Amino acid sequence: MDNNEKTEVSLEEKQLLLDEVDSNDVGIELIHIIFAYGFLLVCIIFIAPKIYIANNIYYVSKEIQDLRSIKEALKSQNSDLQQKLESVKFNFLTLEIEEIK
Repeated sequence: MDNNEKTEVSLEEKQLLLDEVDSNDVGIELIHIIFAYGFLLVCIIFIAPKIYIANNIYYVSKEIQDLRSIKEALKSQNSDLQQKLESVKFNFLTLEIEEIK
């Protein structure tokens, strides 16, 4: 035989090869599907609470930061009001002193 000659495969040989491949192909068994779903369920059971807690921590920390900024603004406003109050008290005392004279 020459290497340049084509090797032909008969239709029967092709069919035998296909039958052999089909007989070896078992597919996915039910136990593997049950195992996969069980693994997925276990992952969800352990991961879902972590995601929920992390999400709650994020929103609570965001709320705390908002409250801190409001607290700082109120402190600043309080000090401004204290200064105005001192100014009004000083003006009132000076007016009383001038009235006494």
